[in-house]
Amino acid sequence: MSDSCEITGLSPENVKKFSYLHAHITNNKEITSPSEDILEGFSKPLENTVSFNKIHNSETKRRESLFKHLEKSIASKFEGSKLTAFGSAESGLALKGGDFDLCLQISNVNEKKTLKRIGGMLRGQGMENVQIISRAKVPIVKFEDPRSGLNVDISINNTLALYNTNLLASYARKDKRVKDLIICIKHWAHHRNLSDPVNGTFSSYAWSILVIDHLLDQKVIPNLQHGKDRTIAEIEKKEYDITVKEDNKLPDVNDSNLANLAQSFFLNNAVRDWQNQIVSIRKGEPISRDEKGWMDEEPSAFDVINSDKEKPPKMGEHHLSIEDPFDLEHDLSRVVRAEGELRIRNELLRAAILFENGSTWKEICETVDADRLKDLEPSDIFHDLRDKTDDLVRNMLEKTKAEMDSLDKRIDALESERHSTLRMAKAMRGVIEETADLRKEHKSIITGLKGRNTEIDEIKKKRDKINSDVILPIHMIEDELSKVYLRLTEELDIHRVPSLKKEIEHFSWFIELQAMHGKAREASELHQRFIEMVKEQKEEIKKLKIYETKHDDATKKLLEQEPLLKDKNINSKEINSYDRRVHNIQKALRQRRGEMHKLRREAGRLDAWLRKKTSGKSRSKGHGSRRSSKPQKGKGESGPMTLGDISGLLSGMAEDSSSKRIRKVSSKKAGMKKMGNFAAHRGSRGQFKKKD
Repeated sequence: MSDSCEITGLSPENVKKFSYLHAHITNNKEITSPSEDILEGFSKPLENTVSFNKIHNSETKRRESLFKHLEKSIASKFEGSKLTAFGSAESGLALKGGDFDLCLQISNVNEKKTLKRIGGMLRGQGMENVQIISRAKVPIVKFEDPRSGLNVDISINNTLALYNTNLLASYARKDKRVKDLIICIKHWAHHRNLSDPVNGTFSSYAWSILVIDHLLDQKVIPNLQHGKDRTIAEIEKKEYDITVKEDNKLPDVNDSNLANLAQSFFLNNAVRDWQNQIVSIRKGEPISRDEKGWMDEEPSAFDVINSDKEKPPKMGEHHLSIEDPFDLEHDLSRVVRAEGELRIRNELLRAAILFENGSTWKEICETVDADRLKDLEPSDIFHDLRDKTDDLVRNMLEKTKAEMDSLDKRIDALESERHSTLRMAKAMRGVIEETADLRKEHKSIITGLKGRNTEIDEIKKKRDKINSDVILPIHMIEDELSKVYLRLTEELDIHRVPSLKKEIEHFSWFIELQAMHGKAREASELHQRFIEMVKEQKEEIKKLKIYETKHDDATKKLLEQEPLLKDKNINSKEINSYDRRVHNIQKALRQRRGEMHKLRREAGRLDAWLRKKTSGKSRSKGHGSRRSSKPQKGKGESGPMTLGDISGLLSGMAEDSSSKRIRKVSSKKAGMKKMGNFAAHRGSRGQFKKKD
């Protein structure tokens, strides 16, 4: 296109979209560090970012509670399994409201089938937005826990991720600035929409590795993967060097503050030679592409963006390459797409330039897509009720309760049907188990009959073939053999000497008779064996009839004891049909219980709102009571109310049995309390009586 840039090839629209990157390439202007006064102005905002993203005890408790629940649920379904938390939440490097990553360690299973089973279990427990992502490098099941509000990812046998978590946690323990800088950079990347691997940018883990790489370069922390003694672990039949030396130290430590480190992070990565270098915290310094063998393959990000084809080509591999610290064959940039690469480079330059210009941290972290982050903000769960009358809300509550009653009846009916079906299947299995020995013997006889029939047929075929080749019966052959033998062995009469030709004929006939005799004898033996086996077959058939009679009698007796099984054809096929019905009923039950869970939450919300308004009105009537003039958080009707604000309301308020009781204090203890100091002391005589 004629309007495209001659250097970058970008269209006017893309020039505007990647303005900082375009200006840097075309102008090649050097970016400088700001003054210390400007940097000082960033210190407090960066500290506030760390403080804002601090995970509070309430969220930690929610994670612990959810983990215990999932651990117990999964252990009951998968014997010998182990559930372990990993990721940024476990390493202490997570942002507030971040995902909760869990790894299920279990041997000899089909990962995809296991994830489907877990997904079914989670749906039955009322978990929301359950998704099974089986085509990823590491298959996971994603879901949201409505009780805690946590987003959870469960992977199968993602063992290496546990070691990665340990490495990051070890670095975080080394220096407070590691955690602070990672949280600040993650916060920036999150708000600038740069930590979304699904849509072609870096993962949160990749940003953490970049920060550690920067701190290694700045001599803030030592390299924990250096050292002589190595630790090797075999994972999925592959060996990995998982060495972590927590005792490693630096001779001199850089004491730069958080603002200096943040500014240098953006500057150094903005001007990094991505085309020729690969980030490696394992080595502690960049690796050349020639050494690693990861070439910056075509087409480039610019080639893809500038393509005028209806379907642009796929970007080549190993752009913005970051080596995984343990899996050395894994490039963390493999998820990055063309537009994602240009956005990352553009945003790094933007941040570095805004630092240089003296902009604020708030401007640097300005949110790109506010709608994407709206769920992270505290939500007012009563927003749709504030403009409704109390009568309307009461009607909504009554309607919800009526739906709950109706649904409860449906659940009871399904439970009853499930119980009945299970009973039928168990009864059928009981009949089959009771007659198992008879059926086993019956099966053994049938198997023997089949095998014997095959053998009889083979013997018969051999016998008949021999008889078709040997016409004479064996006794005639033997008589003829005797005659020829005598003829050949008798004394010769010189007057009747046979000719040579005749002599040869006699010998030939004798030899032929011998061969015929051998075959006839074999046929005779086969015939005898045939007769014996036919007799055995008849005896086994008699036994079969006896066992069939016994089986019928036993089944009849059991059926008399179990009325449900009358007129039922008891076999494995029939049992399987009942099993399928139980499965379908169980599936329907899970769905209905999920619906019931939502209805209960809605009823609790409506009830809490009504009680909140009632309590607000009752408080407003008590003018004579001694109360503080300061407004109390969560009281009254004004302002949004979050999930945390209504915990007391949802728990039953003052009517709940868990409310504090007023303890009656004895007069003696009250008197002692007034004394204040219980140590030995002198006072006025007669002030206290002995009984006190």
